[in-house]
Amino acid sequence: MGRYRFLIFWLSLLISCSFVSLLTAGNLHVGKGWPVTAIAEALQTANAGDSIIVHEGVYQEKLVISTPVILKGIGFPVIDGGNQGDVVSIFTDRVVVEGLTIANSGKSSLTDYCGLKINKGCSGIVINDNIFSDNSIGIFVQDAEDCRITNNRIGTSIEESVLMGNAIHCWKCKNMEIEGNHIRGHRDGIYLEFVSNSIIRDNNVAKCLRYGLHFMFSNEDDYFYNLFSENGAGVAVMYSTNINMLYNTFDNNKGGASYGLLLKDISQGNVAGNKFTRNTVGILMDGGLSLILQDNIFSENGWAVRLMASSTENRFTRNNFLGNTFDITTNGTSEKNYFSENYWDKYRGYDLDRDGIGDVPYHPLSLFAVISEYTPAAMLFFRSFLVDLLEQAERVIPTVTPSNFMDERPAMRQYAL
Repeated sequence: MGRYRFLIFWLSLLISCSFVSLLTAGNLHVGKGWPVTAIAEALQTANAGDSIIVHEGVYQEKLVISTPVILKGIGFPVIDGGNQGDVVSIFTDRVVVEGLTIANSGKSSLTDYCGLKINKGCSGIVINDNIFSDNSIGIFVQDAEDCRITNNRIGTSIEESVLMGNAIHCWKCKNMEIEGNHIRGHRDGIYLEFVSNSIIRDNNVAKCLRYGLHFMFSNEDDYFYNLFSENGAGVAVMYSTNINMLYNTFDNNKGGASYGLLLKDISQGNVAGNKFTRNTVGILMDGGLSLILQDNIFSENGWAVRLMASSTENRFTRNNFLGNTFDITTNGTSEKNYFSENYWDKYRGYDLDRDGIGDVPYHPLSLFAVISEYTPAAMLFFRSFLVDLLEQAERVIPTVTPSNFMDERPAMRQYAL
């Protein structure tokens, strides 16, 4: 009984302290015409739970937040770091940063300077509705959990690749929510490493030097309703398991080494309801294992799917393949992936029983796709009469393409996805 009384005592004390904190929380106003004109001064005098209201203006400051406060801007006041180090650094839990313009962090090829940094061990941080401008790294989260990064606009005019960092960079985090952010012009839009049990949704990421989204060694994560367009190499998902990528759009990611989505050594995941449009490669899968790719649209890509021989036991069902130069290509001689009930606009079969499924299987892997996979220079002969002749012969008597690489139940009509 003594142990339980001890626990009850500390619980009641904690509740009492929280209640007192709520009762005593106040507002501190900062700006021209107010008693306090520097944000750093307000941070030094603030108590836990206080709100610091920052009025319009430019504040040449670098901030260190070590007390749980709400830091809220009116009219997006500018916190200008003067190109010296991190602009805002957080060292405590339960901080809210909202409505600010955070600009001009330090820029270095040796040190990762940030517009805002959430430091090791912090939790319950909310970064909402801010503007990040001309920082090397926009937001850096290090070994933290239960943080929300929402509705921020993040961009940079830095052009030197050695000085350019990622818009949102999370390392060794869990239970993160990254939602509704508008990102332009960084190295990677969203970079996650060792990040688990997190949700990334409704972000608009474009014109990044490298990847719109890049994550490695990050398991049990969900990616919903994001738009990735016109990025240097698209999106890369690497060395992870139990990933759900649903209802995203991968558009217009073009280049000699570009793709909409790279799946590298990924297992046990779902890629469903996505749109892959006008990419050099829609999906490049290398080392994919037991993935389900369902209800996706592949439209007007150079290659809809490049499926490397290291990828096995993956299932493609109810996808639309529309207007792609090549629907499928592979560098393997045998295939252990499964295709069923996909719609292929190049399919020329028939449906005598009118059940919506073609009566003859479809071989989506063309001879020229295989040849160009091994010999890229062969693309010079694409659409030549000789290639057309070889393609027709291969369809009748497959000799180069794997005979078991087929959709045995091709759909006759395009799905309304």
